[in-house]
Amino acid sequence: MYRFCKKGIVSLVFALISINAFCQREIDFGFEQPWSGIMTSIRVSERFSIYNDFHYGRYLFVAYRPALSYHSKNDKFITTGGYANIKLSAPFSEGKLIRPEHRSWLQLVYRVPSTRRLTTSFRFKYETRFIRDLNSESLAATYSYNHRWRFNNSLRYNIHNSKNNSTRQVNTVLINESLFTTGPGPNGVFFEHRTNLMGEYRNGNFVYSAGYMFRFLGINPSLVRINHTFVFWITMNLNFKKNKETNFIENPEDH
Repeated sequence: MYRFCKKGIVSLVFALISINAFCQREIDFGFEQPWSGIMTSIRVSERFSIYNDFHYGRYLFVAYRPALSYHSKNDKFITTGGYANIKLSAPFSEGKLIRPEHRSWLQLVYRVPSTRRLTTSFRFKYETRFIRDLNSESLAATYSYNHRWRFNNSLRYNIHNSKNNSTRQVNTVLINESLFTTGPGPNGVFFEHRTNLMGEYRNGNFVYSAGYMFRFLGINPSLVRINHTFVFWITMNLNFKKNKETNFIENPEDH
């Protein structure tokens, strides 16, 4: 327990340091339309699963990301690589999602082994982003190329197990993720930090998550934008293996 609490404290301290740095600038608060997502993992063998997720934020984005995952023994490490097709809004589009973006990406998830109620996991994701450039009132014909580096830590606490069915759980999840954008292209915010506090109900192979998210965006050296909104996720785990005795459950933060 001490080890997990220590890792959680380190994660929270990192988030507070980031927020403190932001607070030295002018801060602009804004409410976004809720973010929603449907995520699936289809286990096809002992080592491989098919990964899909669909995310949507009204007036902001729509994203579809298919991929293939490789699972190590005991599922401590999960390596996933895939492609993302995304549509974004533009300043002149009045909320319409007209701006295309294409990404190739690779991620590694490490779950710290535990038999206790409190667990933690870490995720690193690298994204290669090709995003359509903008003119003053229209889309340009060219694309910009950037890299994005994402560092995620989640803390999960199991509040309740059903006495009648051990697969039914009620959990709380704290997710902190820092995102850095580098590269030759002019698009994107260099630094962003996301904090999610989620409640979760797990019934068999389905996970239902709802919570609230804060996004801290470093717009420029003198301005920070803090956007906040509700988040709703459904995570489905399907097992197509011949041997179904072991049933690995992917968590929403794995996506």
